Amino acid sequence: MASILVVTTTLPIEWTTEQIMKLKTKLISQQLAACVQSDKINSTYLWEGEIVSEDEWRLTIKTTKNHQDSLISALVENHPYDVPQIIHRLEETSSEYFNWVKQQVGN
Repeated sequence: MASILVVTTTLPIEWTTEQIMKLKTKLISQQLAACVQSDKINSTYLWEGEIVSEDEWRLTIKTTKNHQDSLISALVENHPYDVPQIIHRLEETSSEYFNWVKQQVGN
C-alpha cells in the first residue's frame, strides 16, 4: 500500500459553481492536485460566541505529501474566510492510484 495526502477545506455557499470550478481547475493545472471533489454540506460551529449553522462547499483534494506546503499556501491565498478550515491527512491507497496521483502532480 502507498499513501496520498487528502486535504479538505470549506468555502462559502455563496460561491458559484463557476467560482468553485475555477479554483479546482487552478489547483489541477498548477499540478498541486490530482483530483478535487466538491459537494455541498451543512456545518454547525461556535463563532464569536454564537452557534452558527450554514451551508458550505466542501473540497476534498488528493495530492502527494511533497505538495502539501504548496497546496496549503495556494488554498490560504485564495480563501475568503478569516480562519479557513484546512485539514490534511495521509490515507492509504492502492499502488495504482498512488502512481496515478504522482503522475498528475509531476513527482
